[in-house]
Order: sequence, then C-alpha cells, then structure tokens
Amino acid sequence: KRDWSSDVCSSDLDTLTQVPTVWAAWNVMAWELAHFLPRDAAPTAIATVRGTVRDAAGRPIEGAIVIVPLPDGTTVEGRTRADGTVAVANLPVGRRPVWVGAPGMAPVVVEVEVADPSSRVGAAIEVTLVPVVASPGVDPADARARARGQVIEGEAVPLACEAPVAATALRSEVVATRAGIGPGQAFRYRPDDGGARWPTILVVYPGPAASWECASIPLAAAGFEVVAYGPPYGFDVEGEVGRLRTLMATLDGRPAVLAGSYSAIHALRLVQDAPPGAIRAVALMGPPVDLFDLRRRLEMEGWVPPFGLDRALVALGRPDREVMRHARYSARLHVAASHPPTLVIHSRSDEVVPVAQGEAYLRALAEAGVEAEGMILDGGGHYLLSTGGEAGAILDRTVAFLSGHQ
Repeated sequence: KRDWSSDVCSSDLDTLTQVPTVWAAWNVMAWELAHFLPRDAAPTAIATVRGTVRDAAGRPIEGAIVIVPLPDGTTVEGRTRADGTVAVANLPVGRRPVWVGAPGMAPVVVEVEVADPSSRVGAAIEVTLVPVVASPGVDPADARARARGQVIEGEAVPLACEAPVAATALRSEVVATRAGIGPGQAFRYRPDDGGARWPTILVVYPGPAASWECASIPLAAAGFEVVAYGPPYGFDVEGEVGRLRTLMATLDGRPAVLAGSYSAIHALRLVQDAPPGAIRAVALMGPPVDLFDLRRRLEMEGWVPPFGLDRALVALGRPDREVMRHARYSARLHVAASHPPTLVIHSRSDEVVPVAQGEAYLRALAEAGVEAEGMILDGGGHYLLSTGGEAGAILDRTVAFLSGHQ
C-alpha cells in the first residue's frame, strides 16, 4: 500500500503533447520515480463535498454521477437527487478533482478544496452540464456506401476448427486501407451451408483476429455473419474505435457487437457513441469497465495482471490527475437507458480482469433499466476456452441471446 499525497506523479507533459507513447512513457517514469522520493503523511481528517448539478436552463439533473478519485484509484462517489443536489462524504482533506457526468451530457471535471471540518468551511460545487454535441446527421445508406467503397474483400475459403467447439465456416479477408485496416487484420465469416442472409455480429478481439478463428467459426456455423477485428495494442483507443465504425458501416441492418477482455473498452466506446437503436445487442466476455478500480487493485491490493497490463494501467497516469482519461474508458459510468440489451459473461477464476468488473457492469445496466443477462462461471479462466464444458455452454448462451435480439 502506497501513500500518494505527493505531487511527483503529475503528468503535466500531457498538456504539451497528445502523442500517446510520450505521455505513457512519462507516466511510467513518474510512477517509478515516486517510489524513491519521500512521502508526505496521508491526511487523516475527512470531510464532505456538497453540490448541485443542473442543465444549461438551470433545471436540476437527477441521477448524475459524481466521482472524486484519489491518487491510488480509490473513488468516493455519489448520485444527485431529484433536486440535483448531492453529498459525497468521507473525503480526505486537500484539493480534489470532481468528475460529474450524466447520460447524454458532456462530463466535466472541477476542482474543489476539501477543508478540515474543524475549519467550518464546507466544500461545495455548482456544476452545469450541457448535452453532448451530436455529429451531423448521415444517412445510413450513404455511410454504408462510403465504407464499402473503402473495403476490399477477398475470396471466401472454407475453414474448420475442432476445439474448443467443432465447426466449419467460410472466411474472407477484409481490407479497408483508408481506415487503416490492412491485410490479416479483419475477416468475415459466413455459414458454409448456402444460407442467403444472416444476422451480423461485429466481434472485437483482444489480439489479432486470425488467432481467434476458432471462436469466430462456431459463431458463423450457428447462423451468423461475423466480421472480426483485433485492435492492435496501444493507447490510440479513439483511432481504433473509428476503424470499428468503418467496419460496422459495411454491415447490413443493425449488427450486434461482441467483445472480450480489454478490447471491450473499444467496443463499449463504439456502443456509447452509436445512435440509439443502431446496435441490436451486446455480448461481453470478461470486460474491464472501471479503470479507477483496476488501478486501486494494483496499488492497494497487490493485484498484478499478466501480459504487462499493470504497466499499461500505470501508463494512463495518476487517476486523480488524468481523471477524464480514466472516466472516458470506464464504461460503467456511461450506461444510459438506450443501451442495447447486453449479455455479460465472466469467470470467478479470471486472473486478468476481476469478476467484480463484470458484476459492476451488470449493476449499472440494471440501475439504468437496461435489459441484461449475466453468466458468472466458476471455471474457464479469463479467455473462457476451457474444454471442460464451459466453452460449449458459453457458445450456446451467446447464440441464444443474440438470436433472441434480431
């Protein structure tokens, strides 16, 4: 457990450049440097921040989320009442950032001085939220035509997989050069029984799509047209979300979206930005939905995920310095009533993304009144590919859910 009251981890360099590799490297170096510098004593006094959240017309906003992140990733949270007021208690004294957001509104971060209660000076915020600026309307047919004009699709070839579920399908390579999707990055899978038209799924994998063929092929064999893409590892999340939009525009009708592991961050950003009704359903496998909580587990509980993901979390910057970055990719904070029906599958034995993340998303969906189903397993691990029966059960549950939302 570390004390993070010092300012040595400030990522002010991010104000000088938006190059992800630069700010990521700076944040890692600052984090490492912090371990060799003296620590200030952690504040012992606690206090409460009170405030009111309104829209531009002065009307109170009910249900807005108010979060005060601490340096170690711990968050203290509250929700506004019907009159727009909120009280966030048990905060350490000091200058604190406050993130405020609500569905359909652009979030803001304000700073407040949390004073010692003995000073009789109460910390308060007054926040006005404005609607998210919508992109100019684009006719879906025009968008599809433009996207298809960028896409080259190769010849379909038959493929088969024996494990974890035996299946066959047709695969063709998809190249979208203007969107930056080159050879070997995206593929389309179709049933090989000559079916005329099938519901579509955009699948976002945690790694190269070709390495996940034995997950795509059973989905295609079950009667779906699958377009699969694996965003490359890096910090350009918004660029990859743009590529996913291009792929989605090539699909007929309203696609479903399926994603697993850290690629769920990309997929849920796509869902968040999509017009209501544009995506018919979402299926998530082991999704990280709260980056603040992951950082807290890393700093306070000794949780160390594999594959160097602990360094990636550090590279995002201190949670109380890079509040917007952490909040933007914490999907549980952005669930609206218009969110598509969602299936969340997670394993209690997940060593990469704690099962509490999937459970937190299910709670957020329920609070927003979104139709949702959860499948929490004891086995299967993070990638849910166990041959002990979990893979077949997961495929059956996923197919049943997506088939029921066409």
